[in-house]
Amino acid sequence: MKLSISFSLLFLAFFFPILGFGQENKATLEAVEYLKQHPKSPKDYLVSKFKNYPIVLLGEDHAVKENLDFVKSLIPELYQAGVYNLCMEFGAFEKQKELDELLNSEKFDERKAKDMFFYYNVGWAYKEYFDIYKAVWEFNKTLKSDAKKFRIVNLSYQYRWENFKGGARTPENMKAVFNLGTPDQFRTKIIKKEIIDKNEKALIYMGHVHVFTKYKMPILKVNNDDFCDYDEGMVGNRLYKLMPDKIFNIMFHTPMFSKTQYNPAYVSPANGELENALQKLNYPQIGFDLINTPVGRLRDNSFFSFCHSDFKMEHFFDGYIFLKPFKDLTGCTYDDDFFAGKDWNYIENNFPDPDWRKPKNLDEYKTAIKKYVDIKDRYKEVIQTSVPDVSFGKIIRINQFPSKYVASRNVDIWLPENFNPNKKYAVLYIHDGQMLFDPKINWNNSEWKVDENYTELSKKIKLKDCIIVGLWNTGATRHSEYFPQKAFESLSKELQNQTLEKYFQGKIQSDNYLKFIVEEIKPFIDKNYPTLKDRENTYIAGSSMGGLISMYAICEYPEVFGGAACLSTHWVGITDLSDDEIPSAFENYLKQKLPNPKTHKIYFDFGTEGLDSRYEKHQNKVDLIMTEKGFNKNNWTTRKFESADHSENSWSKRLSIPLEFLLKK
Repeated sequence: MKLSISFSLLFLAFFFPILGFGQENKATLEAVEYLKQHPKSPKDYLVSKFKNYPIVLLGEDHAVKENLDFVKSLIPELYQAGVYNLCMEFGAFEKQKELDELLNSEKFDERKAKDMFFYYNVGWAYKEYFDIYKAVWEFNKTLKSDAKKFRIVNLSYQYRWENFKGGARTPENMKAVFNLGTPDQFRTKIIKKEIIDKNEKALIYMGHVHVFTKYKMPILKVNNDDFCDYDEGMVGNRLYKLMPDKIFNIMFHTPMFSKTQYNPAYVSPANGELENALQKLNYPQIGFDLINTPVGRLRDNSFFSFCHSDFKMEHFFDGYIFLKPFKDLTGCTYDDDFFAGKDWNYIENNFPDPDWRKPKNLDEYKTAIKKYVDIKDRYKEVIQTSVPDVSFGKIIRINQFPSKYVASRNVDIWLPENFNPNKKYAVLYIHDGQMLFDPKINWNNSEWKVDENYTELSKKIKLKDCIIVGLWNTGATRHSEYFPQKAFESLSKELQNQTLEKYFQGKIQSDNYLKFIVEEIKPFIDKNYPTLKDRENTYIAGSSMGGLISMYAICEYPEVFGGAACLSTHWVGITDLSDDEIPSAFENYLKQKLPNPKTHKIYFDFGTEGLDSRYEKHQNKVDLIMTEKGFNKNNWTTRKFESADHSENSWSKRLSIPLEFLLKK
């Protein structure tokens, strides 16, 4: 780890000042600098907090394997630091005597361990939680017989879901389920009785919302003047009132709930800048303070900022532990033996939150339990915003690049192998930037292989040195930003009215999208990177709708772009319309607006399978227009690829052809 951080220190110290990064990255670079100077391992970081705090709260998102493995590995270090208690949300206090006996028995009884978890929660069939019991048992076996033993304290009790009568969650319903008091009220009492009153130290391990201390969970309250109220009933809130100077809370790297709670459900902490900073350091395993640090000053716009103005990470937690980026985390191991000998009728009457989900049988319940630990699926929305891994070169991420013309979006800047800030580089702008570099972060597990294609091709022929800028689409506005506006405005009013709301969210934004590229992105790139700014070294490319907007860009801004690559150009415009009014509008636009063939190069292609099979007849008409306007083999090509379909896999296989056409010296 230290080698990695030292190398990054040298790289960043010399590299970024030369580039003169824009103001919007200043906070991230300050966070990077702080993390470089405080390279503390997660174990050392957490254990060190017990020097000043008898109670440390650690918050997790449930059932992430790396988090559980980390807690399990902590036990010897905690004991050595005089911490003899691990208090866990995951277990019923009614079973505490049995648990104490299990952890100090001659032989570890795995069946008993699983049954205790089943008593607490009939669906908690995750091996890594049981493994913590076993790890403590193994550690206690290493101690002398008269030594103080390490202890796990169960903080919950068996909730009576069989008493839930259905319908709305009323106080009566909830009192019937939580018959020993609200969960966090009960947990706080146990901590006071078993830890505070005994003057002991403890690591308290719970779901992250339960370990809030100073932070208060927001609640929308329509009749309050500011529409806000706050939940102060979490375990951490209650402990903070009891002993504000004696507790410290730490959060595992965890996705945040989004403000909308759907589409997306999760967002990356600090608007993605936390992972961005750690990516610049090659993702070290690290623990660090948030309070009064540059990392803590990173702003966050998640659900947790709701009702909190100017919300920052330090307002949320005191410290943070990073083990892996979201895209590399894995779920816990489902253990089918958990259900051995268990009765479905009992499970059906006792599984948690029956008003939220109602499996019909045990197999359906098992399927839901397994799905929960599919982290790639659960975290897909934050994984898709991760900084891509590349095989060659380096990615610089600008999170949520602001614009006065269109919605903000991520921008990925790829610097080639052996990038030299003293050289000058051509620039290729490519749409759908999230699909270019890393299949692990994409919804369809595929990519253009931009870094591989460019690097391998440059070894075979002389290419212009080139920086490649991936411009993310926003999803919801993609069609309205990529559909050529002047062609749309030439359509019949009937067709405009028919399609505007259904496909374009009420407005066409492609002229504004091009202004975003030409007036905001390009000046930023030219200011902060060593670029050749002229038309002859500025290119644009895309596929499908991205092919349309690339064609439109070189026609609208012939003084800016010298070349365009349009792969699988979506000449039909709207897939479920079959007449030729839209393709004809594109053709008429090209007749009027094609740039000078003496100073511009244009590449088109199409496949023959799937959606691509609809393009050939329209491409043939476009090809006639290209010929009429004076384009020839030196400045234009159209390629047909037999058996190629409409996918990133197909485009990646032929990307080297347009790269050579545009960038060959």
